[in-house]
Amino acid sequence: MKKIIAAALIHLGMTTSAFAAVDAQLEGLYTKAAQQSGDAIEASYEAFKAAQQQDPTDPAALFYLGASETLMAKESWLPWKKVSYAENGIARMDKALLMIEELENPGRSARGMPRDLLFKGIAATTFTKVPAFFNAFDRGFELYGELMDDPRLSQMPVQAVSWIYCGALEAADLGEKSELKSEWQAVATTSGALALCKPDTEQ
Repeated sequence: MKKIIAAALIHLGMTTSAFAAVDAQLEGLYTKAAQQSGDAIEASYEAFKAAQQQDPTDPAALFYLGASETLMAKESWLPWKKVSYAENGIARMDKALLMIEELENPGRSARGMPRDLLFKGIAATTFTKVPAFFNAFDRGFELYGELMDDPRLSQMPVQAVSWIYCGALEAADLGEKSELKSEWQAVATTSGALALCKPDTEQ
């Protein structure tokens, strides 16, 4: 898998020396694809697909393959492909989360976050923002609930996890969960994350 990911990183203008482990390579490749579009997304998708085929038991490869498929859904012009990519991506991400839960030590991401927290955060963000007909919102909101109840979240540097707090508040707005939003706002205020959220999430 290292050779596969390394080749993709080089193709995207990144060097393998920038990452100490395969997980860091996967994370960096996904981050670059999420921030860009077009070729970066397609290259990451192909790399993750090859990595997952080589090691089907690796939850990180499966998760990032699924995440990249949701990015491919946004890029595709064909409606049926959009639906296919999104459905497959959501299913793979959810399966990877279950695999991570079975590990005694899920490890840490390149950002220093516990890997299960990072994956839950990305999945929660994705699931609560896809169109309603995918029926993924409730699962995403459930993940936000788990994250907000996890004591490890408050132990992380606020700059590294503010996106989770902010996403949870946005999801509470979308789901019209006013009581829960008030609770989460209090938690976000205590952590200092609320100040980093968009103004409309503070209301």
